Amino acid sequence: MPTPLLTIAAIVEGIAGVALIVLPGRLIALLLGGEPHVQSEMIGRLAGVALFALGAACAGAAADTGGTAQTGTVAAITFYNLGAGVLLLLYAFGGEARGVVVWVIGALHLVFAAAVARYAAPRHAHG
Repeated sequence: MPTPLLTIAAIVEGIAGVALIVLPGRLIALLLGGEPHVQSEMIGRLAGVALFALGAACAGAAADTGGTAQTGTVAAITFYNLGAGVLLLLYAFGGEARGVVVWVIGALHLVFAAAVARYAAPRHAHG
């Protein structure tokens, strides 16, 4: 199982969560472009809490080598990164997201989803 990748996810998602809680407007502007509204900042803070919780789950699962907590968390972090990457890039392609980092962040989400999925896939012996 991808314990090092879960540790990386725990750190990155934890930091992203805290940053969204503390500075939602700045991060939304960097990611999507434009000035966020009060409602956008509220949703950004809620997303920050969710990301922080996902980071905490990844940290716990990294210590659960081969356990069911790790299996479920690997699936969750893979689906999250796949969905986030696809949505960010779709919004960027469509012109709805014009932030300076949206392309990079979207691509990084997809790369991380692929890395976790690759290392989580069962290994088959050839013979």
